[in-house]
Amino acid sequence: MLALEMEGHYVRAHTAAGSTLILMRMRDAVAELDGIDGMQVHRSWWVARSAVENAAQHGRSITLRLKGGIKAPVARNSVPALRAAGWL
Repeated sequence: MLALEMEGHYVRAHTAAGSTLILMRMRDAVAELDGIDGMQVHRSWWVARSAVENAAQHGRSITLRLKGGIKAPVARNSVPALRAAGWL
């Protein structure tokens, strides 16, 4: 698992093999990933730590670039936790 992205009432699961939409709440999908080293970086994104290639800052916005060219936004209130965990 690389990342989960919320799309309306669905969750898009991004994997190394591609992505698929699942009818599920984001909260429930994240709970299914218990034990995988990752973090919810935005209200609509959960990212696996191993998927992060780098982080880019554009003004006040931060984006994580993941394997497969996926870009995940970082919520401002998530920045301190990501820094403390060594992601940024």
